[in-house]
Amino acid sequence: MQSQIIQNLRQKLNKRVQRLNTEKINAFLITLQRFWLFFDSQPIYVCIMDALVTQYPDLDNITERIFQGEGLLGESEEEASAIGYSVLRRLSNPTYAPQISRIGQILGGHADSDNIPAIIRSNFLDPFYEYIDEQLDDQKLILIFLIRYKYRTEWFHRDQLLNLTKSDSRKAEKSLALNFYSYLHDQGLDFTIEPSSISGEIDLIAAQGTEDPLLADAKIFDGNARGKRYIRKAFNQIYTYTQQYNEPFGYLVIFKVTDKDLCFALSNKTSNVPVVTYNHKSIFLITIDIHENPKPVSQRNPLNAVIISEEELIQPVKNRDITSDVDEV
Repeated sequence: MQSQIIQNLRQKLNKRVQRLNTEKINAFLITLQRFWLFFDSQPIYVCIMDALVTQYPDLDNITERIFQGEGLLGESEEEASAIGYSVLRRLSNPTYAPQISRIGQILGGHADSDNIPAIIRSNFLDPFYEYIDEQLDDQKLILIFLIRYKYRTEWFHRDQLLNLTKSDSRKAEKSLALNFYSYLHDQGLDFTIEPSSISGEIDLIAAQGTEDPLLADAKIFDGNARGKRYIRKAFNQIYTYTQQYNEPFGYLVIFKVTDKDLCFALSNKTSNVPVVTYNHKSIFLITIDIHENPKPVSQRNPLNAVIISEEELIQPVKNRDITSDVDEV
């Protein structure tokens, strides 16, 4: 979907990293400051690293220990990437920059100053850069943005979006979808929606002015008796779009406006976002709670959960696919 943008982002990042790879120690620190100015101007890079560093709540302490002389490099590639990011951030601060020699000597066995940039690059820049580069693909980017949008909405915009569902219930889902699409557009994802479609009663996926649209849609879950059936129907619709546009991924954003919990019993338990994979298509499901609960958490009643199994989601799809095969024969 975003192949040209992804390529662009990779090339820009690579060009700046190559500059860092050729600098001596003083020029390296100056170039590093310029690097972060560039990095912070690109929301996609920032989102990727924000999602990573939140996994390491002790990162600031680890970074401080490195600057105090401990040779800590991380126990996994992800942790090494987060540490690299944090150390390079701190080295760009003039207060901490002079310590680059000390860190380089500790990690390099008292190397001379000419070799210190190479040691810093090998231990901190390379893991950080490789992680960013590997995360720059369509599916990972969308998932990062989905998670950030969920937290952004639940923490800061819950009332605003809930009001959209009250003011005009007939247009509520479209308004919520536009809010979600607007957020993605602000993060730098390049897609267009035909201007004539914004005010009409249309489907936002079909209305995108591209042959390769973003297959993400928004639905409201209000917990009523038809709620489970409605979500199953929405899943079926997204799956249909993945077939129609020959895309491997689809995204269903569910705005929960009820005190009932919505749970998915799925076979894939490793993904940060619930995902159902069927017939080589993966549909990601993210629930955003915008329900207004006047009671504090400690005083709320136990949640009454609505559970939707993987089989319930894919059974209508299976039945339709079987019917299609029979018709073709």
